[in-house]
Amino acid sequence: MSQLSDPPPSPLITLTGVVPPLRGTLELPPHTPPYPGVILLPGSRGWREEYAGYTRRLAEAGYAALALDYLAGTGIEPAEQDWPRLIPLWQAQVRAAVEMLRAKGCAPGRLVGLVGYSLGAFLAVSVANQLEGVGAVVDYFGAGGWGKGASEEETRNFPPLLILHGEADSQVPVSLACQLRDAVVAAGGEVEMHLYPGAEHAFHAPWAPWYKPEVEADAWERMMDFLARRLVGRG
Repeated sequence: MSQLSDPPPSPLITLTGVVPPLRGTLELPPHTPPYPGVILLPGSRGWREEYAGYTRRLAEAGYAALALDYLAGTGIEPAEQDWPRLIPLWQAQVRAAVEMLRAKGCAPGRLVGLVGYSLGAFLAVSVANQLEGVGAVVDYFGAGGWGKGASEEETRNFPPLLILHGEADSQVPVSLACQLRDAVVAAGGEVEMHLYPGAEHAFHAPWAPWYKPEVEADAWERMMDFLARRLVGRG
């Protein structure tokens, strides 16, 4: 990937009695709870101001939305050989974030969706079926098994999954996304998948060299439709 400027630090959200503390951006809908929740998990380049914009758009649509900077305590662009040590720390943050959103107004009848981008998508897939209340996962150009192929342990009892992937992705080959789809379906799960011809990795990101605004807009619409159907029951 080309050289990019370091992202700015994200605001700190401290949860009383919850370990670990979370860093990120939280937006709540203007109406009173209950409401469904969405947790955004950025890629290896970390939290960006654009994710705060995403949370505002989601809150306006009726979701309690958290852009979680799970890399804040472990460093940006962690080396792959460090992942075995860091993965449990990242997963603990996602678990705490789900608990927080449910406490903020996502009552038992309201679910939380995980939306992961690249590394964040691998993280979402790795933990989704372990967390009570997760009702949907959106995988932007990620896969399962941390690049080694989704395992039965990951895909058993998996929530409904939407995969959005570029066919020209040179960072996470589309074959890995297809493998994840097949593994979840084989385990009895539900998967929706949309591939973008010619699209590279990080097509959603204005700060990345492969940004495609028309693809990003289409993917956002597909994500919002999916979340409405899976978390709210509309459509």
